[in-house]
Amino acid sequence: MSPAQPTDSAAAPPDVVLPRADGIALSIAIDRETSTPLPDQLVAEIRRLIAAGAVRPGEPVPASRRLAAHLHVSRGTVETAYAQLVVEGFLITAERSATRVNPELPSTPRASGPQSRPPQVPRRRLRSFVDLRPGFGGDNPLQEPAFRRAWRDSLDLDPGPIDALGQPQARWAIADHLRLTRGMSVDPDDIILTSGSRDGLRLLLTTGVDGAIGVENPGFPGLRQAMTDRELIPIDTAHLSGAASAHLGAVVVTPNHQFPHGTTMPIDQRVRLLEWAQAAGVIVIEDDYDSEARYARTVVPTLYDLAVSTDAPAQVVHIGTFSTLLTSAVSTGYIIAHGELGKRLSRMRTALGPAFSPVMQSAIAAYLTSGGLRRRISRGRRRIRAAEAVLAQIGEVPGLVHEGRTLVIETSAHTAARLRTDLAERGILVASLAAGWSADSDVRHGIVIAHSNVEATVLRQALETVQSMLSEADHR
Repeated sequence: MSPAQPTDSAAAPPDVVLPRADGIALSIAIDRETSTPLPDQLVAEIRRLIAAGAVRPGEPVPASRRLAAHLHVSRGTVETAYAQLVVEGFLITAERSATRVNPELPSTPRASGPQSRPPQVPRRRLRSFVDLRPGFGGDNPLQEPAFRRAWRDSLDLDPGPIDALGQPQARWAIADHLRLTRGMSVDPDDIILTSGSRDGLRLLLTTGVDGAIGVENPGFPGLRQAMTDRELIPIDTAHLSGAASAHLGAVVVTPNHQFPHGTTMPIDQRVRLLEWAQAAGVIVIEDDYDSEARYARTVVPTLYDLAVSTDAPAQVVHIGTFSTLLTSAVSTGYIIAHGELGKRLSRMRTALGPAFSPVMQSAIAAYLTSGGLRRRISRGRRRIRAAEAVLAQIGEVPGLVHEGRTLVIETSAHTAARLRTDLAERGILVASLAAGWSADSDVRHGIVIAHSNVEATVLRQALETVQSMLSEADHR
């Protein structure tokens, strides 16, 4: 026989403390001696709990069956009270979901004092600005079904023993991804996972590189921020000389997206760079920044692959990141190094521990293996073509130079600063051209726009705004 349903006449203590599933206790008082109906008493008690902050906006209230059992009343009494509170706007219901306090109600501090709960992190909001800075912007992969599915699946998998260098499935997936998209032949054992390109660079500098660091001038300013404790020597990779290597331990180059135009380093220049580095005993750090750009044109072999294939190979360390194609919030990347340098890097990474969560590593592996990232790159290629079409239709933009992936608008220093400020006030973010120069001499001023960060309609509006501002500046 099934147990008898509680009745409203059953005996119950006047004040029942109900421990909720989340550990919060609710004290509900029921007075059976008064003439006030029990549903009305329950409505008043729940209103009181909400007002006192015992239950907050968005939190669930106890299930009707469970609350009825604790109060020794019928389930219908609780359901009647809940229905009234829904009508009044205190509670909300949804199919296959717990009844909750209306999240639109103003939040009230708990009566227990300031240490009841830490501040809540707000949900991700839609961007109210257009980010046209190189290395930023683009659509959000965290909302992409393929990535979300990979993340959910990773939560159900046992990642196995933790490998500080990176979980085996992630390293294999990265090696296969590079084979398919870059034509690279990489041993997964030479891959070390990092939390991004800067983390990989810091690991390299603290482990295997002594002396000053050569940086492209002009060059992408991002990685320079990770080398503030080193002497940085500006170099021109197109005109290297033996004298330039006197105090250098390494050079950092971005051959697939050279600042500021986003052009690709030609194959003959790559070969000369490797020959110079081999003769000078300088390590080449290849930052594979901006992976999308290389799919718009002919793929040029990486410096890493060129070095491996030569008879007298220069020492090249390849740094890659998924932050540009995905988002910096994911903070994932890798370095590829072999030989004695690779062993030293592996020992240091092992001593420091994993660069990021093995669960996220599993998600990245699943996303790569499923082809999700390759499909994302294909969408990026379509955006590049659409952006090129907008440029062909937009008309003349004063000072515009378009030679590669990014747009450069050269202006005076004053106009560039004013333009960036005024655009930001209108919700359009662009980069500074001058930020790419390491030395004070020969600095050029203006703005840099990554035109494939956004859809064509948004880009058109942004460029028309830039056109208008430049026209106004000319007439001042």
